[in-house]
Amino acid sequence: MKVPPRWCSDKMDCWEALVDEWCTGSWRAVNENAKDRRSQMVGVPHHQGSVNLLQFGRNWAHHNKREMPHLYDLYGMAHTASYKKAKAFSESGLDNPNNFTNISSHQKLVAYRDAGKATKGDDINPSQEPLDPALVRISVGGRPHGSIAIGDGIIRCPLTLPEIKAPQSSSCPKIMRRPRQVELAIEAALQKERLANQAALEKERLASQAALEKERLARQAALDERDQTTARLIEEERSRNEASQRALYELFLGLCEKSGQVPPPMPVFSSIGTNNSRAASHDPSPGVSPP
Repeated sequence: MKVPPRWCSDKMDCWEALVDEWCTGSWRAVNENAKDRRSQMVGVPHHQGSVNLLQFGRNWAHHNKREMPHLYDLYGMAHTASYKKAKAFSESGLDNPNNFTNISSHQKLVAYRDAGKATKGDDINPSQEPLDPALVRISVGGRPHGSIAIGDGIIRCPLTLPEIKAPQSSSCPKIMRRPRQVELAIEAALQKERLANQAALEKERLASQAALEKERLARQAALDERDQTTARLIEEERSRNEASQRALYELFLGLCEKSGQVPPPMPVFSSIGTNNSRAASHDPSPGVSPP
């Protein structure tokens, strides 16, 4: 009361009236209600500071030396970063709600875009035209708290919701109820939990698939090893049989030499090997079976 602001220093009667109003029970109740609503908000309200959207746009345009965007883009930019850090808004920025300071601002922009596409066609681009006050009221559920949800009170719509809805056909989008902050927070938490569950299921599926693939490779390796072992044992058995046959033939050659008999030609074995020199001297065509 004793320290009035500069803009009210020469109007003390107005300042006293404001202070008296702020001290009333009804104003305190309104103030507490607003504090409760703000406490339910996930994230900060915006990055505009104490200026409205138009001044935020002028500051951004001056800082970046570009033209000032339309209100739809300004609203999205003001809810992502300050004018010094905010980037030019694009519709692709709506794909990730985490780009915004709070989920409520993201929900409003998405609802307005979807309502515009349903009303005016898929080719509509909210960034290229001024905000439609009637469409804003339809998409976000009327005029909560006495002002239109997008635009910070800059745009006005004198029509009531029944007056807006009266000339519309049944194919026009329904007037949506504006969700509360706590409802959006609950929905965001549920969506986050759903995504986490999906990620866990996908991780479990990949782990199970990897385990099955590992088991299949292990079985295949065991089968390959068994086949190799079987082939090696068969080859060793064949080699032993050939060695035994050659040894018997060598013994037979020795007996034939002692008795002065001509030995028969050496039989052909199943695998090609180096013939004994003694067998080669008695057989003019080694390796060929007699008819």
